[in-house]
Amino acid sequence: MQQGEPERVYSMVSDLIVNYRLDKIIGVGEDIARIGTHFPGKFEMYPKTEDLLDALDPEQFTNDLILITGARPFGFERVVNRLQQRIHGTTLEINLNALTHNFNFYKRLVKPETKMMVMVKAFAYGGGAVEIANHLQTMGADYLAVAFTDEGVTLRKHGISLPIMVLNPLEESIDLCHKYALEPVVFSPEFFKKVNQYCEVNERSLSIHLDLDTGMHRLGFEEKHLVELRELISKSKHLTIASVYTHLVGADEELHRDFSLEQIHSFQRMKSELEQILPQSTLFHALNSAGITAFPEYQFDMVRLGIGLYGVEVTGKYGSSLRSISTLKTTISQVKTINPGETVGYSRKGVLPQGGKIATLGIGYADGYDRRFSNGKGYVLIQGKKAPVVGNVCMDMCMVDVSDLDVKPGDEAIIYGEQISLKELASQIGTIPYELLTNISTRVKRVYYLD
Repeated sequence: MQQGEPERVYSMVSDLIVNYRLDKIIGVGEDIARIGTHFPGKFEMYPKTEDLLDALDPEQFTNDLILITGARPFGFERVVNRLQQRIHGTTLEINLNALTHNFNFYKRLVKPETKMMVMVKAFAYGGGAVEIANHLQTMGADYLAVAFTDEGVTLRKHGISLPIMVLNPLEESIDLCHKYALEPVVFSPEFFKKVNQYCEVNERSLSIHLDLDTGMHRLGFEEKHLVELRELISKSKHLTIASVYTHLVGADEELHRDFSLEQIHSFQRMKSELEQILPQSTLFHALNSAGITAFPEYQFDMVRLGIGLYGVEVTGKYGSSLRSISTLKTTISQVKTINPGETVGYSRKGVLPQGGKIATLGIGYADGYDRRFSNGKGYVLIQGKKAPVVGNVCMDMCMVDVSDLDVKPGDEAIIYGEQISLKELASQIGTIPYELLTNISTRVKRVYYLD
C-alpha cells in the first residue's frame, strides 16, 4: 500500500463495522490492530493465523453470521474448516464468484437499457437471502423480489436498500409494506380496492405492481378486468404503478413455445390498454430465467432472473455457460461391514446381496436430503466416486454403499455441486431443481466464499 493508504482503508473498515453494528471483530496481523482502539470490548487481536486457530473455540458461536475475509497468505480457509467442524458437519457452501458469473451471463443476454429484477424468495432458493441480496446489491441489480412481506422486512433490517417487490402480500401486511418501503403485487380488483383504501384512510402513498394473468391462472388480472382496472387506477391518488407484469408458464419447454407466444401477445394487448393511463416510468416485464434465453426479443423494460442465477439453466440451451453456485456436503460418521443377508435402515429396505461396506452420513430428510433418494435412487460422491444410497433416508442420517472405497469417519461426501447435476438428481426422483434447492434446512450451515 502507498503511504497513508492503510489509514484510509482501516478508516473505511471502521465505518462499515459501525454501520453494520457488528458484535465482534477478530483481527489477524499487525496492521489491523490499529482499528482495535476504536472498538474496546469488541476486538480480539492475534499476530498470526496459527495463534487464532489455537485460541478458536467454535462452541462460542451460536446462530451467528460470520464473515471471514483476508489476503490469501493468511490461509483463512483453515479458520473456515475449524468452524465447520462444529457439532453438525453438514454445510452448504455458496460460491459468490460463481453467482457473479451467472448474473453477468444473463446481463450479457439482455439489452443495456433492460433492467434486472432478481428473485431472492424462499431464502434465495435456499442459499441465504440476506447474504445473496447484499451481493446482488453490490453487483448492480435493479430490483429484488420476495414471496412474502416478512422476507422483505428481513432484507430491510439487514441494510438492503434496493426496491423490493412482494409477490404474495396479505392484506394485513400492507402496513409493513409502507413502513419498510416494500412494493406489494396487486392481483385483483378486490385487492386493489383494499390497498387503496388503506392508503386513503391513513393518508399514505405506496408503489405497487400489477400482475396480469395471461395463462398461469394462479393470480392476476384477466383481460375482462381491464375496464374496471383502468377506472381504479384513474381514481387512485395514493398508488403508484411501479410495474406491470405477467408470468410465462412453460418457457422452459419447447413444446409450450406456441402457448408462451400466445401469453406474450396477450400481455402486449393488455399492456397497450394500460399504457394509455400509466406514466412512462411504469416498467413492463414478462420474462423469467427461461424466458430470457427462449424469447430474447420480448425483454420489454425488465426481466426477472430466478433459478438461472443459482446455476440451473432449465431450457438446456446454455447449461454449460452457468456455474453451480452451491455445494452441499457432509461427513462420514461411521463405516460398517455388512454380511450377506443383513439389512440396512428402517423397514429393512437396504440390502447388499453379496455383503459389503456402508458409510453412515450426517445428513437426512430434516436437512433437506429428500427421502425419495432412498434405495439407490440417489447417490453421493466420496473421493470423486459414486456411492449409492442404501436403504431409506432417515431424518438425520443416510447410508451409502462404499464397498469399493477406502473410507473412514470424517471423510467428506458431496451431496450435490459442480460434479453432480441438480437437474439429474431431480429427474431421478421426479421433481425439479427448485424443490431440491429450497428444501435445504436452515439448520444446515451456509458458508460463503470467493474462489
